[in-house]
Amino acid sequence: MGKVCVITDIHGRLTELWRLLDLMPDDAKMIFLGDYIDRGSQSAEVVALMRLLQQDGAVCLRGNHEDMMCSPDTMGGTWMANGGSATVESYRDPLSGEVNVGLMERDAAWFESLPRVHSDAHRVYVHAGVLPLEALDNQPEAITQWFRYTAGADIGWRDKHVVHGHTPGIVQLANRTCLDGGKALCCGVFDDDVAGGPVEMLWA
Repeated sequence: MGKVCVITDIHGRLTELWRLLDLMPDDAKMIFLGDYIDRGSQSAEVVALMRLLQQDGAVCLRGNHEDMMCSPDTMGGTWMANGGSATVESYRDPLSGEVNVGLMERDAAWFESLPRVHSDAHRVYVHAGVLPLEALDNQPEAITQWFRYTAGADIGWRDKHVVHGHTPGIVQLANRTCLDGGKALCCGVFDDDVAGGPVEMLWA
């Protein structure tokens, strides 16, 4: 039986990400729910790895922190107050001390190319949330990127289980799973052929 491994809210933690990748079952499908950057010290390195994994077939979604970096006021207070300064530092050349603006722009263009929602036979994957009565291709960005479910809200999308991050705290309900471990990076392992939540949780 195939496995689907889902990670969200990496936030520049390359070391922890590598630990989770090493723990994943062989040949597992990989889905990443966004927020690759900010707060941690290795955002640029995480993005480089994400781009390689995408080339190998991984699904990479866009999170709200990627949206902040891509917004017109990128260097403004909102992004910088939410970890953006650490991201800028990660693009700084260790020898010259100069920020690699060209690489930041190329990565920002990649962020803008990423989808906000992904689905398979049993589940819907998104960074923050989905409206249960709205078609997946018509979900507002305010929901997919920024929505926070109320505590205990057991809401899926129609007959599918919703897997998301964005709201710190692991939640495992009948119709919804949140995988944002906050300070501890984790990976939810799902059976590809069986509906429902994770069958295993991996921790960095």
